[in-house]
Amino acid sequence: MSNKMNKILLIVVLICLSASAYGFAPQRRDFDSEYQYRLYRSWLAKESTEIDLPAKITAEYVRRNIKFSKTGEAQVIYIWKNWKIVSQREDLPAMMSFSNYETELIIAGELLYRLNSRHRRFAEDYLDKLPISITYQGLRSSFAIDSLYAHYPDQRLPLEKLHPVIDNDKLAQLILQLANGDELIIIFNELSQYPTARLQLEKWENTIAAEELPNEFSRHQEDIATLYEPLKEQEKPEEIISFQEPADTTDKEITIDISSDTLLTDYEVKLLNWIETNLDTAWGSEMLNNKIPNITEFLQTEFSQHSLLIKGDKYILFHEPFSGNLKSNLYLRINNSEGWSIDALDDINIINKKVTFAGFEEFDLSSLENYDIQVIAPYIPQLLMTHRVMASRLAGFILEPDIAETTLVVRGSSRHVYDLDSYRDLLFILGKFWQDRTIYYNIADFRLIDGYIEFKGYLAAEDSDTGQYDLAEIRYRLDDDYTIVLAMVVVFPDQASQYEQGR
Repeated sequence: MSNKMNKILLIVVLICLSASAYGFAPQRRDFDSEYQYRLYRSWLAKESTEIDLPAKITAEYVRRNIKFSKTGEAQVIYIWKNWKIVSQREDLPAMMSFSNYETELIIAGELLYRLNSRHRRFAEDYLDKLPISITYQGLRSSFAIDSLYAHYPDQRLPLEKLHPVIDNDKLAQLILQLANGDELIIIFNELSQYPTARLQLEKWENTIAAEELPNEFSRHQEDIATLYEPLKEQEKPEEIISFQEPADTTDKEITIDISSDTLLTDYEVKLLNWIETNLDTAWGSEMLNNKIPNITEFLQTEFSQHSLLIKGDKYILFHEPFSGNLKSNLYLRINNSEGWSIDALDDINIINKKVTFAGFEEFDLSSLENYDIQVIAPYIPQLLMTHRVMASRLAGFILEPDIAETTLVVRGSSRHVYDLDSYRDLLFILGKFWQDRTIYYNIADFRLIDGYIEFKGYLAAEDSDTGQYDLAEIRYRLDDDYTIVLAMVVVFPDQASQYEQGR
């Protein structure tokens, strides 16, 4: 056949392929790898389909339209090379013009496709191999995927809008707003690495053995996290567990000396009364290990403002951050063997002198030596959980005895100073006072000063009804054994609502 006839035949084939085709359903032979084929099957299995709308086929890609029973229509693009599909994505440009962000939208579309698949491993592989990350409801990495799959176990993510976050003319983040107000945030880290990482991902997918991949594609979800939304007031279970309270002090009258030129607010008087009443209280808690009939109800009662996510022995309670940086999330490992055992989840990772906890919360320890970081890092989860549970009955499980000399300064309309022999006692005093508030806490500013490691803690105790909050700044010093021996706590009570400040 002559070259002219070959060209004519090729043109005819492309014209035919470019036309709309009904019922395009790729088979195993159409995929470059078993991995891509299983991904395709998994995506179809997430939600039942109603109509397979026309598809457009070209030499470079297939554009397919499918209507789903719950989430409407989805437009999918299959990229193929030599008529073998090498990548799959949901098409996003209809929601936001490509402009200068073609790469980012391709990444987001590929990731969304995997998050809408029946099996979470496809999304996990993508996040593991490419320079991007996600956050959802204050959670990151695998915890974010846990929460997504718990919220949407049998339907695709109900995407409504895209909101770009531009930084120095670059698309730093893409916010995917879902129908119920949820937001999934895709964070683009080092896009210069994307082309190489994408090729490596494709090669890696071709090496995965079929027996390592999902092979069950029914729409029934198994072995996923269980999600419990924050309880409404009328849904809260009866409180059947109680702390061993300190000696009754509710009827004691404490008189505080107030200088004639100082006018304390009623709230400040209440706080100072409580502190002075309980300075010498021997704080303790009833051992609840064998007295909790239902751990889920217990946690929901104690943290009614949090969503609860359960996967195996991991219990994650998450809450919107305070002012964007102070967090209240709890990461716990809970077991029941002759009584409940509740501990801070020991999920840490150290890279370049930065410690990441639970795949999301990052702490910069770059001012310290590597040896110091290795010793300190395992204690960070316990420290965070200690403060975030201090206003709950869970404090009895988490708070540990210490010998830290502690100074408390209350700086309101006037300044009041108190000395305590135990930091734990102070947490019990303040935690009991804040028992109806949400506690947010983070740590930062690790430094070596005069041969000792020092760092800071920042805490907010917020009344969710009024938005009023108490703010605290804490300075810690460690001894040679990396034990907290000094703590200076400055509390600024009764701060204005964050909403009034434009939160």
